Amino acid sequence: MYTRLADETLKLGERLEVGVVLAPDEAHAEQIKPFLAHKQMPYKWHIEKSVHEPLDDLETRYYVGKLNGHIICNIMTVESHRTGILGHVYTLPDQRRKGACDAVMRHQMEDFRRRGGGLLFLGTGFERPPYWIYHRHGFRSVLPGAGHMRYASEEGFETGYFARGASEVVEVRWHDWPRVNALCGTPGPETVRGVAWGITGQASFEGGFLNFKRALEAGGGAQARLLTSERGAVVGFASVAPDGRWRGDVSVLDCFAHANYAPEMGRLLKALPLPSGKVQAYADERSTAKIAALRAAGFEEEARLTKQATWQGQTLDVVVMRKFV
Repeated sequence: MYTRLADETLKLGERLEVGVVLAPDEAHAEQIKPFLAHKQMPYKWHIEKSVHEPLDDLETRYYVGKLNGHIICNIMTVESHRTGILGHVYTLPDQRRKGACDAVMRHQMEDFRRRGGGLLFLGTGFERPPYWIYHRHGFRSVLPGAGHMRYASEEGFETGYFARGASEVVEVRWHDWPRVNALCGTPGPETVRGVAWGITGQASFEGGFLNFKRALEAGGGAQARLLTSERGAVVGFASVAPDGRWRGDVSVLDCFAHANYAPEMGRLLKALPLPSGKVQAYADERSTAKIAALRAAGFEEEARLTKQATWQGQTLDVVVMRKFV
C-alpha cells in the first residue's frame, strides 16, 4: 500500500513527492527491487521477500522520494512492537546534494513518531557525512566512537520497555528482527553473547539476524528460542547450531538475556531442543548468571581461555562449558 505523505521543493526547484510503501506491495515491487539491486545478501533476501509476501507480523516500510513518478531516494524501516531498524538509505548518484534524503527522512521520522514508535537503530560510518544527517534527526552513537546509532522518541524508553514483568518462551519469527536487534543494543554483563552469530557486547544484529533466520529456515540443525515480555520486548535469546570449526561434530550453544530477565535464562535453556552429541557454550568471566544457568542445565566447565575477549578496554577470561546429550 502506497501513501503519499507530502510534496517538497528540492534545492534546484524540483518538486519531490514523498511517500511510503507498506510492504508487501506488488505495484511498487518492480520499482523497489531494481532501485536497491546493489544490496548484497542477506539484505537482498529480505527485500525480495518483503515486497511480495507478508513476513509474519514484521512491518516493512519503504519511504521514497519520487521525481516525475520515478524513485530517486529510499529509506527503509522494519518495525515491531515500537522498535525498529532504519536502513537502505540510498539516493541515485545524479540526484544527490539536492536535499532529497533529508526531506524523506524528515517525513519518515515524523511518521514513526506519529504511529507511536519508540526506538530505532541504524548502522553507518562514524562521523562520515551520513552520520551527521542521522545526528540532525536525533540519532546518537550507542557507544563512543561508534557508527551504531539509536533514536528514542521518549526519554528513558528502554527503562520501561525492558522493565521486569511476565514473560514467555517463543520460537523465532520475522517480526523478532528489530526486537532482537534492540536487545543486542542494550548494555549487559555479557561480552560473549553469540559465538555462532558474531554477537559481541553491546552491538548491532541488523544483518546478523538475517543470517541467523536463514540458518533456522535451512534446516541444517540450528534451533533457537526467545524470551518475550508482556510489553512486547525480546528479553532473552538462546540458540544451538553446528560448529563449523569442527565440521559439525560439536554444536555451539549461545544464550544471553537482558539484566532484568537474567533469572529466566534457565527457563529459556530448558525450552531449547539440543542435538545429540557434544554441545559447547562460551561465557566470559563476568557472566555469572549465564554460567549458573548453564550449570543448572547440566553443563560443566571444561576449559578457561585466559584473556580471550576484550571489550571496552577490559580483557576477560572466557569459560568453555560442555554437555554430552
